[in-house]
Amino acid sequence: MEKTLWKSHWWAYAQTNWLKIVVFGILCFIFLKKDLTFQLNLNAPLKVEEAVDEHQPDLKSRKSKSEKLTDKTTVLSSVTSNKTGFLDNLSFNESEMEIQEKPTMIQPVGEIDEWTITSYIERFSHVAITEQERFQIPASIILANAIFHSFAGQGEITRKGQNHFGIKCTTDWTGKSVKQSGNCYRKYNSAWESFRDHSHYLSQGKFKGLKKYELTDYKSWAKGLEKLKYGEQLKISYQLIQLIEQHKLYQFDLAGI
Repeated sequence: MEKTLWKSHWWAYAQTNWLKIVVFGILCFIFLKKDLTFQLNLNAPLKVEEAVDEHQPDLKSRKSKSEKLTDKTTVLSSVTSNKTGFLDNLSFNESEMEIQEKPTMIQPVGEIDEWTITSYIERFSHVAITEQERFQIPASIILANAIFHSFAGQGEITRKGQNHFGIKCTTDWTGKSVKQSGNCYRKYNSAWESFRDHSHYLSQGKFKGLKKYELTDYKSWAKGLEKLKYGEQLKISYQLIQLIEQHKLYQFDLAGI
C-alpha cells in the first residue's frame, strides 16, 4: 500500500516538474560527455609519442649526429682560424700579392714553425760563413736560399737527396739524382756536399757575375739571382730578402768578412 502511494506521489511530482527533470537530465548528459572527451584528449599526446618512438626510433640519433657534426665543424673552423705560420710575420702588400698569379715554393715554409727555422739557421750558419770566406758569396744569401728551397730541411727533395738548394741535374752532372714531379734533382751524400756544390754553382757560368756586388749587399744578390732565373719561383728576390731581414741573417755576412 505504501509502495503504491510512493509511486503515485512521484508520478504527480514528475507531471508537475517535468521540465526541470528534462533540463537536469540534459545537463548531466553534457557534463558526462565533456568529461569523457577531456580524458580522451589527455591521453592522446601520450599515444602519439609512443607511436613516434615506435615507428621512428632514429629521430633522436639523427639529431645527436647532426649536433656532433656541427660541433666538429665549429672546432675545425676555430683551429684553422687560429693557425699561424712563417708567412703571417711577413708584410705583403696588395700589389705584390696580385703579381703572384701562381703559388711559389715559399708557401710550404709558411707551414713550418719558427723553432724549426731557427734550429736550421743555428745548424748551418757556420757552414754558410765558411762558404762565404772561401767563395765570396754572402752567408745571408746562402742561408736564405737554403731555407727557401729546402723548406728549412723539411722538403721532400732535401730528405731524399740532401739537396738543400733545389739544384737540378745538368748535362755535366755525373753524380746521383732523385726524381720529383718529372724533374731530375742532384742527390748528395750529406748536407755539406749540397752547400759546397751550391757555392760552385754560383761561382761559374752566368752566376759568377754576381760577385761584383759587395758581400753586405744582399739585396742586389737576391735581385741578381731572380734576374738570372735561379729557380722557377716568382718574386724569389722578395722572398729571400724577407727571410734575411725577418731572421737577421745579414749578421752572418759581417761575421764572414
